[in-house]
Formats: sequence, C-alpha cells, structure tokens
Amino acid sequence: MKKFVYITISDSRSQDSNIPDGAGLKIIEILEKKYQLIEKKIIPDDEKTINKTLKDFINYDDLDLIVTTGGTGVSARDVTPEATKSLLEKEIPGISELIRSEFYKDIKTSVLYRGLCGIANNKLILNLPGSPQGVQDGLSVSVPLFDHIFNLISGNTKH
Repeated sequence: MKKFVYITISDSRSQDSNIPDGAGLKIIEILEKKYQLIEKKIIPDDEKTINKTLKDFINYDDLDLIVTTGGTGVSARDVTPEATKSLLEKEIPGISELIRSEFYKDIKTSVLYRGLCGIANNKLILNLPGSPQGVQDGLSVSVPLFDHIFNLISGNTKH
C-alpha cells in the first residue's frame, strides 16, 4: 500500500489547536480509502518552515506522496508554491492546470490557485488549496492519475 503524509499550512491552525483542520480531515477521508497515512503536520505560512518540512518528508525512505493544503493563493502569506518549487526535480504542471480549469466553471476564483505538483526523490508532491472543498475538488481530478504516476516513478514505463 502506498504511503502518504499531509501538511496543513495555516498560521491560525498552527497557533490554535482548537481550530478544526477541515482540509486535513478531508485529505484523510479521501486518501485513506487507498493509501496509508503515516504522518501529518500543521505548520505556519512561513516559507522556510514549509521548505524544511517538505525536505524532511522528501528524505523519508518509505513514503510515496506528500500533500500540502493551504498557502496557494495570492495573499502575502501564501508561499507554499515558492517553498515547494525549489525542491522539485520534475514539475507536473498539467495537474495544477487541470485543477484550475476543471473548477473554473463553478468557482471563478479557482484561477488564483497557484499550487504546484511534481516529483522529488521519487515522491509525488501536490499542493492543494486550504479549504475542504478545494481539497475535495483537487483530489477528485488528481487521484485518478496517481497510480500511473507511481508506476512511472518506480520505473515501470510500459504503457
């Protein structure tokens, strides 16, 4: 079974454990049907902290998927894509484009989503929006691609 971690990136949630992590719970709800959660973190919207946390997970031996939620918009504190970009060995822009385009029909502000997707140290990394609905929408279009991506990462390139 493939293994995943998720990182909730939120100043408010990292400072107050009484604030529910709705987006994180949605990640678990969707991904645990098929993948095993091995760790979760809630950290502030700080580029260095995000980068270090991602690096730590990228260096895990037995991990396949790193999902982040939050920090993908256009406010000054939204720095998840910047923290992620420098770590990616291969970017997969099509997944981010798919998330934006698929949901533009219903949510016009989806074009402000700047999340990235890519590969680092044979791990798939996906930045998702910080809302439960954004997580659900993003995973609904990306999860069907995961098995194929995992096969390619592991060297199975037969199509």
